[in-house]
This record gives sequence, structure tokens and C-alpha cells, in this order.
Amino acid sequence: MVMSSINPVVQVAQQMLLGGAVKQNHALEHATIVLLAKKFPEVRLSGISFAAGFFVFGDVPTEAVLPTAQEALELLRTTQPELAVNERCGTNLAVAGMLTGLSAMAVAKMRRPYSTANNVILASTAALVLARPLGLMVQRYITTQTPNASMQILGVKPLTVFNAPAHFVNTDNPDAAGLFS
Repeated sequence: MVMSSINPVVQVAQQMLLGGAVKQNHALEHATIVLLAKKFPEVRLSGISFAAGFFVFGDVPTEAVLPTAQEALELLRTTQPELAVNERCGTNLAVAGMLTGLSAMAVAKMRRPYSTANNVILASTAALVLARPLGLMVQRYITTQTPNASMQILGVKPLTVFNAPAHFVNTDNPDAAGLFS
């Protein structure tokens, strides 16, 4: 497997600033996991993305991951860019947590009679209802990006992470190496 040529310092900056390489790998991670889930419906899958690629966690054959990722890349670029957004993404959980926490804090800071437990619960519930569509929107416009034409999949490496099977899909994306791609 050829390793990505992205500079380690750029990788860290990409991760912290949510650069183009991370967002494009995030989209590819989602699409790959959706397609793998169709092929292996009994396997519980998850992932996490970085500038140099992404992990697929789950007990699937290594030889199935590369062609599935390549298919996902093609679909994202052509007929199914919506595969980039996923209901089970951690972005949704982060949005729900932030929105719920902020709404609860805002109501709790109000003067009486508005700062009651009932109003905190009501505000938190309303925040959770709003979090679902907002989380999907955050994914669509902020945390994922359709992979550009220069992105390529270099290979797949099987790993064991915390005694669980995993695969690292290594990508290279020269056009997304800049921080604000």
C-alpha cells in the first residue's frame, strides 16, 4: 500500500481546521460504509476520517473494502452525491449535544419564573427536535464535501484497533492539501 504524500503538519492542521481533505474523506467514509452495509447487513460498521484517509471499523473482508470504496468514490462524484450525508454520523450527535446543552443553559440562566426545570426540559426537547435536520445540514455544508477529481484511493490496510477488526483506507488528494480547500 502506498502511503499518502500529505505532510504530517498539514494533516494535523487539516484535522483541526476541518480542511478539504478531511471533509472529502468524511464523505467517502460515509458512502463506503453505506455500500458495505448493503453487502454485509449483519455487520455493525462505523468510521472516522482524517486528511490521509479513513478507518472503517467492522468485521468485513479486506478484499471487499477497496472495490467498495472505489465504487463509493465514483457514485459521490457522479450520480449519488447524497451518500456523503448519513443519519448515523457523529456530526448529528455533536450538533444535538451542543444545541441541547446551550438551550438548557440559556433557560437555566433566565430569571424566575422562566428558569424552571420544566422549561429547561422543554427547551432541551425542542433543541433535540431541531438538531436532527440541523445536523444533516451541518454535514451537507460543513463537515463533508464531494471528493474532487484529484482524489484517489491508494490502498486498504487491515488493522486491529482495541481488539476489533478495522481497515484504514489510505487516500491522496493533492488539491485538498491546502488548509482551506
